[in-house]
Amino acid sequence: MHGYAVIHPGLEAVVEAELSGLGVSGERCPGGVRFAADPAKIAALARAMRTPSQLLVEVAHGSARSTEALGGLVRQVPWKQWFNPLAEVHVEVSSKGSALRFKENITRSVFGLIREARKGPFSPDWVGRLKFAQRVQVRIFDDEATISIDAGGDLLHRRGWRTEAGKAPIRENLAACLLALAEWDGTDALMDPFCGSGTILIEGALLAANRSPFVGRGLACDEWQNLGASALGAPGRSGAKPPPRGAPRRAPNSAVKPTSAPLTRSNVPIVGSDHHAATLLAAEANARRAGVSIQFRRAEIEDIAPCAVVGTIVSNMPYGERLGDRVGEVYTNFGRVLRERFQSWRVVFLTTERSLAERVDKRAERLTQFKNGGIGVAAWSFLP
Repeated sequence: MHGYAVIHPGLEAVVEAELSGLGVSGERCPGGVRFAADPAKIAALARAMRTPSQLLVEVAHGSARSTEALGGLVRQVPWKQWFNPLAEVHVEVSSKGSALRFKENITRSVFGLIREARKGPFSPDWVGRLKFAQRVQVRIFDDEATISIDAGGDLLHRRGWRTEAGKAPIRENLAACLLALAEWDGTDALMDPFCGSGTILIEGALLAANRSPFVGRGLACDEWQNLGASALGAPGRSGAKPPPRGAPRRAPNSAVKPTSAPLTRSNVPIVGSDHHAATLLAAEANARRAGVSIQFRRAEIEDIAPCAVVGTIVSNMPYGERLGDRVGEVYTNFGRVLRERFQSWRVVFLTTERSLAERVDKRAERLTQFKNGGIGVAAWSFLP
């Protein structure tokens, strides 16, 4: 059986490296990394990994030149071994270069076959206790179909702790990718002088504490049938556990009401600053929900100072849309401050144009490029 870790094109090597660190070898493909693993291993990876946006299990693959052929692939999957008969199932279909072009018809057909395959007895103990919708993806390309199950049930960047966001926020898993590109492992100081709502620093604090990236949410794989009773009742790293009988049922995969996790203090300084006081309030609220201790302070870029002799700066720099005519001045001032005060620090930052990166430092090296919120960006690195 194969899993597929989905990520923005340009960041496949980062996901491959994280898989390797967890003892899994994979093969890079455009937009992800494919690897061999059983369902239990894929569920464990979904709970532990920080960089992918989705983790899929490929359960069937083959020719699908007709509705009948696709139906044969769907029938090959032992759906009862995956989903509880009472679980809500969503089917998502994409088709390109295939005679099967009508997605609504394909969706209805696949959903009907899955529903039929799951008929049968079920345990009454699970009535009203399932929390997650199970998502099935059908991808058809040139008359070849791949049927996959989404281990998360929802996009994995939705960690459960960020309900406050500043302007142009970076997704949580992309923040984890930036930390990986900076080779920051939680053993030295971390700063973000354009911290916004604190996403990069909170991801860093959870990494430094060796805590799960998920706070206040579970994953669909916690209710997979083929992992045994422990998958249905015992919390994994994501902390998912069926509620007591009679408890109100929330909408499948909806966000858990935010609560503050127990506070974890980092052994190294983690410091964020920003020009906007309101944004810092949002960052502090997000950090409380994540249960991490971070120093946030209001400061102009000219006023920042290192919090340790050696450390790493990782930042999602403001783009032109966020600063208007001041954008060039901010980048130039940032570069000057780095050269004057942060000579022993590694710097990794995200921006849209080479000309802006070179305003920080002409030695800046482009690590990779990808899209953030639909905008083409690149990650740059240098040592002041």
